[in-house]
Amino acid sequence: MNIVRCYKNGWSLQMLNGDEMLLRTTALALLVSTPVMAQGVTFPVTIPQECFELAQREGVPTVIENRMQATKAKLKLAQLKNSDHLVRECRAAVHRAQEAAARATAEAKNQIRDAGPRMAPALASSPVP
Repeated sequence: MNIVRCYKNGWSLQMLNGDEMLLRTTALALLVSTPVMAQGVTFPVTIPQECFELAQREGVPTVIENRMQATKAKLKLAQLKNSDHLVRECRAAVHRAQEAAARATAEAKNQIRDAGPRMAPALASSPVP
């Protein structure tokens, strides 16, 4: 990958090697995923059942204790090839779990909104002296 950088003297074109590319990709993934993960995820979180065998094979814990472990597990899953059936099953399970969590969060927000303070209909329409 080519990176164009601006210096005081002008522009410079720089090539990134594999390690630097991995570092930048990891930093970008962390930057993008941190706000999403901060939306009410409470740790510890158990990974989906379909991911247990893959997690053991890849050395990923089956119980995620904090955001750092979650980010590492997410990056590890992203790096694995989709041709492996365990990877496909795990990605599908993670996607289903994320959708379920999003639905639960939306339902909880709706319940909080709907349970707000209400005035009795008779009091709301009566004139104030």
